[in-house]
Amino acid sequence: MKEILNIKKRFSRNDKNKFLKVIETELTELGYEVEKKNFWRLLSSVNLETKNDNPEYIFVAHYDTGTIMPFWMNWLMKLVGINRQILMIIFLVVFIKILIPFVGEYQPIVGEILSGLFFIPLLLILVPNWNNYDDNTSGVISLLKLAKKFKENGLDNSKFIFVDNEELGLFGSAAHKRYLEKNNLISKNCKVISIDCVGGRGEIPLIVKNSSSDYSKIFQEAIKKEFNECKVTRMILPASDNFSFKKYGAINISFVDKTIIPNGYYIKDIHSYKDGQIDLEKIDRLCNIVTKIMINKG
Repeated sequence: MKEILNIKKRFSRNDKNKFLKVIETELTELGYEVEKKNFWRLLSSVNLETKNDNPEYIFVAHYDTGTIMPFWMNWLMKLVGINRQILMIIFLVVFIKILIPFVGEYQPIVGEILSGLFFIPLLLILVPNWNNYDDNTSGVISLLKLAKKFKENGLDNSKFIFVDNEELGLFGSAAHKRYLEKNNLISKNCKVISIDCVGGRGEIPLIVKNSSSDYSKIFQEAIKKEFNECKVTRMILPASDNFSFKKYGAINISFVDKTIIPNGYYIKDIHSYKDGQIDLEKIDRLCNIVTKIMINKG
């Protein structure tokens, strides 16, 4: 696990290959047969999967790391929430189209300052983020823990997929889904669970779905028993790799906090230098819950 945490930046292909090698070694030592899949559609994506031609469950986590998010985008997340993406876009359009031109017209100096505060931080989107413990790493650790627990309990009905290029548009998971469908390696009854941002400072378990799901309630009830609460929200736009598998009712599990505007949720410190801690005990508690679900329902 220490090696996983030490390879913080997985932005270049060389960094990604080093990280995948660590994952491959750990899975092989657990007794899994693993295989790399190379995909190309606008971007080159290298994914790693455990072999299972007829899985009942598929667990997905992305291993690529993103860039630093401008401070105002973090503020917007905290104000509105990831589950109200349309409202976030409206807030952003209002800020750009109305506030800055209005101030700039009547107070040119103030307008220039505000424009600088808004646009200059956008350059940070080009800067790889070296701190990725919650976003990009906690999901990978969760899948490795689950892989170990499943072996210990004789569970062989699952496939684990570590996908590339989530941060750049879900290219890795979308390509893997097409591959599975083309080769008849995924059934319409397969249950897909994406795990992302489960090791940070967030206190509220959140299940995100982009379509109807007949198994989100099972996970919600089990997680609620352990953590005393578990929220479920539905999104129109993508938030993580579950979106690529939305036709299968895929869900994503994260830990979040409440926004300033009620009924919203956001994830603290991701895509910033502050994402530098990980709660392995919380991840282990979540993995124990998921393992129990597999034993009882698998």
